[in-house]
Amino acid sequence: MKYNVISSFGFGNGQAIKTIKEISELNPIDNEIIFDFTGFVETNPFNILVIANSINALKAKNPNIKTKLIPNSNSTFLGHLGFYKTIGANLGKEIGEAKANNNYMPITKINFDEMQDGFYNSIEEKAQQLSALLNFDSDLSGFSKYIFIETIRNVYEHAETNNLLLCAQKWPTMDLVEIAIVDNGIGIANALKKRIKGKTEKELMYMAALPGISAKSNHAFLDKDDCWRNSGYGLYVLREFSKAYNGSFMLCSKNIALHQINGKVKECSTFFEGTAVAIRFRTNLEIDFNSTRRDIVRKAQKLAKNNPQAIKEASKSSGGNYIP
Repeated sequence: MKYNVISSFGFGNGQAIKTIKEISELNPIDNEIIFDFTGFVETNPFNILVIANSINALKAKNPNIKTKLIPNSNSTFLGHLGFYKTIGANLGKEIGEAKANNNYMPITKINFDEMQDGFYNSIEEKAQQLSALLNFDSDLSGFSKYIFIETIRNVYEHAETNNLLLCAQKWPTMDLVEIAIVDNGIGIANALKKRIKGKTEKELMYMAALPGISAKSNHAFLDKDDCWRNSGYGLYVLREFSKAYNGSFMLCSKNIALHQINGKVKECSTFFEGTAVAIRFRTNLEIDFNSTRRDIVRKAQKLAKNNPQAIKEASKSSGGNYIP
């Protein structure tokens, strides 16, 4: 059978939500799927990562299925980013082969076992390196570094997987950036069920980005009181920052995707094996990152006080202090 992977200009991320659900449901009679990327014309970080992850999940679940692809002959960008090699096709560059420039970061894999001197001794340095590739001013560099720290550590602490993929894109003419991170772990609802009982998947998805709501960490020492203490404030802070920077926030896991634009959340039915986070923000706004973060964390802690299931105080790292 042939499956057409469509990504139209202006609709790529929305189409991806539908596409990954359809990919998860593919069941070819002849045990062969040809993925046709001829109509894949908008290559956003979120849509390329979730589609790549979904194709890989389908192959892992159905090892007898043979997959082939028809690339978009009018564009070499997918191949340059490492997309085709990510899904196991012998086409384009390897993951990590292409070099980032001021306008994009190709598909990048982070393996936690390869982070030197232990995860928490190197995460701030890794996030700083990733942020520097995008060549922002000090405030936007601080924000992008914070995105990488909070999303990468969430995967490490809760997803029960050893690696993740990330990608970033600038659109200078639109003063717009998107950063996306995906993993193939247990998903948000399954992680939160370890600590919060009696809630549906939908309820847990909405709770995930509230202040002070966190799954039990996979690493017991992170439930202790130090700067990296597991406190559940990171996603909420990122949500609020996306509003401050006039952008958007996407959270996608298992059967639900939540897309926040202009402070309003749209819920979409989908299926994604793992968790995906995407943040868009404007680069032409004068925002003091550190003072804005302090204000957001202060507001978050006030909200948490009224939620009996919430951790009442953000960790030092959520407030930007990474020193033990």
